[in-house]
Amino acid sequence: MKQKNKKCILIVDDSPDQLFLLKMLLEAKGYTTQCTSNGEEALAFLRSGQKLPEAILLDLNMKVMNGFEFRELQRNDLSLKDIPIIVVSGEDRLASIQTQMNLDVLKKPFDIPKLLETIERNTRDLKQKS
Repeated sequence: MKQKNKKCILIVDDSPDQLFLLKMLLEAKGYTTQCTSNGEEALAFLRSGQKLPEAILLDLNMKVMNGFEFRELQRNDLSLKDIPIIVVSGEDRLASIQTQMNLDVLKKPFDIPKLLETIERNTRDLKQKS
């Protein structure tokens, strides 16, 4: 049986429960994960020289640096701008957010099969660009 490389997902969310849930779910599905609790921590991790993740799950409403601020800085950083982002949010205005950010947006609490399909589609797209 061929061993495939595990895709790494960076989870950025200020809710410890949400981080734990996503980490356990994704690792059970064969992904590796890194977790940060705000955009500032996420940028520090991404710029630390460690292997970049194949995708980022990004909450919007966080203290220190929210998801909108993180996305603006990430999009303007040449070394980070191509990492796919999937927004996971409890906001009601998802269509507006999706249009504004030009990203996939999933509503919390999310549908697990849809979350996994969205992650797979976005990480697969990244591989095809390489």
